[in-house]
Amino acid sequence: MEITWLGTAAFKIVIEDTVIFLDPYLSRNERARPVVPLKPQDIAAADYIFLSHGHFDHACDVPLIASRTGARVLASSRVCDTLRTAGLPDEQLRPLQGVETLGFTHFRVRTIPAAHIKPDWPFIWKAVWRMGWRGLRALPLHLSHPAGDVMAYLFTVGEHSFAFFGSAGYERAHIEGLRPDLALVPTEGHTDIHRIVAEMVALLAPRWVIPHHHDDFYPPISRTVDLAPFVAQVRQLAPQTQVHIPEAGRAVRFERGTLET
Repeated sequence: MEITWLGTAAFKIVIEDTVIFLDPYLSRNERARPVVPLKPQDIAAADYIFLSHGHFDHACDVPLIASRTGARVLASSRVCDTLRTAGLPDEQLRPLQGVETLGFTHFRVRTIPAAHIKPDWPFIWKAVWRMGWRGLRALPLHLSHPAGDVMAYLFTVGEHSFAFFGSAGYERAHIEGLRPDLALVPTEGHTDIHRIVAEMVALLAPRWVIPHHHDDFYPPISRTVDLAPFVAQVRQLAPQTQVHIPEAGRAVRFERGTLET
């Protein structure tokens, strides 16, 4: 299996001849860093798109990608409603609710009810100060892309598994003991995000973790997140887990439960 981080919470997963996208937001503005040359219109093949939630930096490119490729989109019912309004037909949408286990040719997926991280006031005020009046440009994007219900996913490929979270809200009962080989976790949305996500990693107990959503994906709304505190927190709270910091656009192999970089 091949895994490529595409910035923000977006990943491309290739399992044999099946192409999967997770939260494929690629419409970064000209100031975004790192530069990800792939654009939504460049995606020529996709079999499935899994969405964690409906915010613009996760879902706004999905109608174009799905229309071009014919990919089936799996998301919570409320997110599917938004995508239907954007023009995607019912036959391409698979609404999800609660805990489900779905079987596909080369993999299985278990849905995990999750939640969006709740920003604390210091985080909000810092963001408002950083954005200033320029942040108003993104207000229509926010309003037209409500989060809806949030989903996380546990993918099983053969004897191994990986979990994907698009936001860092969770219920302990839904994730404790999952023990995936790999976890893809976001590191944005709260001033204490590193501790919050490291505690999530400790509950999941994966062999490997890849942090995402730490990039400056839409200045001035966003900023680059320093991952050093996250690495330190994982070492303290989940010493059994190895951290792999991804490079945007560079594929890594995930074979027999091990990352090959």
